[in-house]
Amino acid sequence: MRKEMPEWLKKQYNRLWVRYKNQAFTFKDVTKELGISRAMTIKTLWELEQRGFLNKERSEIDYRARTYKLISPEDINFAIGLYSLVEKEKLGKQGLIEKFVFVDDSLSYAMTGSHAAYYYHRYMVPPRVLEIKIEPRDEGKWIAFLTDERTRVFTGDIIEARKISNYVKLLHSARPINSIRKKTEEGYYIEKPELLLMELLERQTQTSIVEATAIILQEKDKLKWHGNNGLIDLAKESGFSRRLGFLLDAINFESSKSVIEAKIIQDIKSDFRGKSDEIFPRDEIFLSRFLELRNKSMHRALLTTEEIEELTRMKERFEGYRKLSEKWGFQAILPRDFVRKVLEDLGVRLGKK
Repeated sequence: MRKEMPEWLKKQYNRLWVRYKNQAFTFKDVTKELGISRAMTIKTLWELEQRGFLNKERSEIDYRARTYKLISPEDINFAIGLYSLVEKEKLGKQGLIEKFVFVDDSLSYAMTGSHAAYYYHRYMVPPRVLEIKIEPRDEGKWIAFLTDERTRVFTGDIIEARKISNYVKLLHSARPINSIRKKTEEGYYIEKPELLLMELLERQTQTSIVEATAIILQEKDKLKWHGNNGLIDLAKESGFSRRLGFLLDAINFESSKSVIEAKIIQDIKSDFRGKSDEIFPRDEIFLSRFLELRNKSMHRALLTTEEIEELTRMKERFEGYRKLSEKWGFQAILPRDFVRKVLEDLGVRLGKK
């Protein structure tokens, strides 16, 4: 991937940098500031974007519109310096993972989300969007370094484009990067499983719950449960003790044996008292169907026989863990078949329905 700029593009970049620095600007701003045609504005923005010298995001005002921010000259020079260290025969041929191996400790990062989860569970193939946690100050360096003909890097919503096969989303880490990561045998860094589980429980999507369940099943004997940065303490610190305890209980409930030691679940349960008005998980699809169920239940007298039968089926699906909900003091709407499917696929013998 070529990182150098031709003279005409360098001049346009410099004029925009003098005017906007790190501030956001629009397509119209570029046309007006540079005094160029619409076609030339498109070319200028495209040439900067494909080199990783420009960050493109959705407008906060108009979802259909785009805003742009320039990468600083310092961050651009850093990326060019890294590229200068790549052997000529490998330049432009590196895959995305190879780039992470190559960068090593030159930039701090930890792969997170579905790609990190897959490393642990080998269950669900991850999507095209690869998420990494970084130090906020390194944002521009990552955009400049990772962007190439096949890869685009975002800090917000992903904007899909033709001929792009890799998307990277940058997430700012709340903890020092070196404290949250481990190095894989392949040479790249991923988030430690205990911290990754907290990330997945925080997201509360269908995918994140399935992946958290799969990681627990595959790594249960390797996970650090107790002590500093152990799962129990991390869950308490994050306010996720109910979520973690419930999920572990659900795994044991669906299996024909105690997959997770009862002592671990008891230790989590001792960390809180009382009830919460929390609904778990707050996945948009689950939540909308649950609220629909609640609304229809309030108007049962107006429903037809078929609608009542459908309501009963919905109720059974979303209240399958009623006793566990009561135990953990919140409203669990996780369908049992989600947990059972993961257990069955990973070879855990299931108990009775």
